[in-house]
Amino acid sequence: MAQFVPIKLDVSSPEYAQWRRDHTPDGNGIPQLFIVRADGETLYGRSGSLRGPDLPNMLIAALQNSGRILSAREAQSLSEAADKFTQEKEKGNFESAIKAISRVRKIGEPGQIPSYSEPALRVNRLVIETAEEVRNQLKELASQIESDQADAKLKAMLGYLKLRQDFGALKMVKSDLAAFQKKYTAKENKQLAREAKIIVSADQANTKSKKTRAIESLTELINETEIEPVRKEAEKKLSELKQKMDAG
Repeated sequence: MAQFVPIKLDVSSPEYAQWRRDHTPDGNGIPQLFIVRADGETLYGRSGSLRGPDLPNMLIAALQNSGRILSAREAQSLSEAADKFTQEKEKGNFESAIKAISRVRKIGEPGQIPSYSEPALRVNRLVIETAEEVRNQLKELASQIESDQADAKLKAMLGYLKLRQDFGALKMVKSDLAAFQKKYTAKENKQLAREAKIIVSADQANTKSKKTRAIESLTELINETEIEPVRKEAEKKLSELKQKMDAG
């Protein structure tokens, strides 16, 4: 019984009237027995007493459909992870957001945690919503990269590489990112993908030595690329990097 929280209601009370609107029993007799899961789903709701082994058997069956029961510490960890994820995502720090929510993997894979508790449902919901956002962005990028415009193709490739950088650690979208890579970064787009990676790498240069190498890579790219939008974007990044280097 430790896994259950017993609640008694007077059938003549306003509380019972509200309860009855949400949980309708099979029969109108008394007593009425309900088993309600953490998410509000009625697992059992009937009138009349259970005798002999019927009650423990019913409780066992209910537990099998109740999902994982979390400890207080696990519930707190999930709540903290969800808060951190939301904060970082709102700031645009997507990579940090994914790292924050990935820390609860010992409890369950975010987005697929087998629990109906509010903290678990919240984490699952946040990850599922984020995964759907990424998939929608990939659809838009696919449409752009299939166009005949070189500018649009480059923008789409850069967008994909940024998505992979930000959300590559999110298990729910790994297959979607891999499918995009297989379809759009090979064959006719192979050169574009390779050159776009150089531009993205320049954005990530955060030390003097990395900036120096990025400047060398961008300079080489500008001299060798046959894709005009790539040359323009590389020149822009090169100018920005040099200004940062001059500023110290």
